Amino acid sequence: MESTIFSGQQAPSAAYDYRVYDQVWQRVIPGVDPYSEDAAVPAQEAARVPLTPPVPASPAQAAPQPRQESGGKSNLPGAAPNPCCMGTNAQESVEVLEGFIQEELASCRCCNSLLCSIRNQTAVQLLRRIASEKQAAAREMCGAYYLITGSRYTPTITVEHRHWSSLAEALRSCYHQEACGGLNYARAADETTDRCLTKLFNRLSEQAYQRADDVMSLLGRIVC
Repeated sequence: MESTIFSGQQAPSAAYDYRVYDQVWQRVIPGVDPYSEDAAVPAQEAARVPLTPPVPASPAQAAPQPRQESGGKSNLPGAAPNPCCMGTNAQESVEVLEGFIQEELASCRCCNSLLCSIRNQTAVQLLRRIASEKQAAAREMCGAYYLITGSRYTPTITVEHRHWSSLAEALRSCYHQEACGGLNYARAADETTDRCLTKLFNRLSEQAYQRADDVMSLLGRIVC
């Protein structure tokens, strides 16, 4: 029995319907006979295929993660347990640093005290500069002390109250103090194996010798 559609034309035959069905099936699962017993399994697998493509990973997820070192330690040069400067080698000079700091601060106070009793303006300017340089040297060595030990150094300063009968005698004492300081810094630079501490001691030695030369120059103008 034939059926009709609203246009009045005759409906397609059953054979035509099967051909259309076969075409659709070949689009879904090519190469599989839709009438075989094994067709049900591929059809079920095809039904489980997602209709939308997988979402790509975000750039943050796709980016490679940085390599973590064991124990959370960094490979930066500053993170070395024993740095190349102001480290283990410099620890042997800690007591030497303490002595130099105390000596420089005591000499600084001595110069400031001497300023109150002299009137020679050239000598006043020189002693002020010497006191300032000595205080700066003590502060720099306190910084080196902290780099080596990791703790601050609090010096105990004992100032010897001395009295000179003349300015020339005071400058004579100051000269010997500066010259001996330059020699002691040079010796400390030769004895330490820390490169940075050697540079510091050598620089302070040159400054002390330069101050000794300035004192000797002024002393020559006073006594002659």
